[in-house]
Amino acid sequence: MLSTFKTLFKDNKGVRRSARFWLQAAAITLAVLNAAALYLYFDPPGGSREELSGQSRQMQASIATARLQTERLKKISANVQLGGEQAREFEARYFLPKRQAYQAILSEIQRMAQAANLQQRDATWNEEPIEGSDDLSVLTNQVNFEGSYTGLMKFLYEVDHSPQMLMLDTLTASPQKAGQITATVRFQAVIREAQTGGPAAGLQ
Repeated sequence: MLSTFKTLFKDNKGVRRSARFWLQAAAITLAVLNAAALYLYFDPPGGSREELSGQSRQMQASIATARLQTERLKKISANVQLGGEQAREFEARYFLPKRQAYQAILSEIQRMAQAANLQQRDATWNEEPIEGSDDLSVLTNQVNFEGSYTGLMKFLYEVDHSPQMLMLDTLTASPQKAGQITATVRFQAVIREAQTGGPAAGLQ
């Protein structure tokens, strides 16, 4: 009976030692896990919270800058496209085809002279290519007129409001008898040669 009690006591003691071991092991494991968690919290592999926040702010600033640059480039591109369209419209409206230029300019000068009650006399023409351009030239037209001073003022008004791009280069006037004057007016206009093989050539 005594020997059996001792055996049970030893078994019971052995069980107590085993429970203490596991409790110690669990405590050590929790301590290691807590230490690892604290390490990852204060010094994570990707950087600290402050470092990650700083990187995030830098990235957001870079994105904002890239967006501003993109918008700026879009505006520049739109302005360039608009400028190109306006330049083509200007050329189509004011740069006369060479085959039509002489008749169009002569007709416009005659119309303005009639509206101002001026008598058109002799005229001279001169054509010079524009340096740096393959198809543009300046057509110079010098015309002599006779009439009144009031008529000359009316003529200049008509020139200023002409739908044609007639540039008034020079004007000289001399008084004559009975309130009449003679005037020499030199105009300039830009004309365009037809492109060989292009759409303009097909219309000739």
